Amino acid sequence: MTHDELLAKIDRYAKGASMLDSKAWAAFRAVVELHKPDENNQCSECEYYWIDEIKFCDYPCHTIQLIEKELV
Repeated sequence: MTHDELLAKIDRYAKGASMLDSKAWAAFRAVVELHKPDENNQCSECEYYWIDEIKFCDYPCHTIQLIEKELV
């Protein structure tokens, strides 16, 4: 699923939520917004070091993969 589709799915879940649940969904959405793909289809929030160089994870990163798995 694309990043926008994932955000839309979260918004659908949050729409009917109670006030407390709405805050949890808002926090959850903030994490997904942070882990968005860049122009190279990589997640700049998920970086790792390879020799003396910083690399970024391909999108979807592990964080997004786990979120998608739980929302199925």
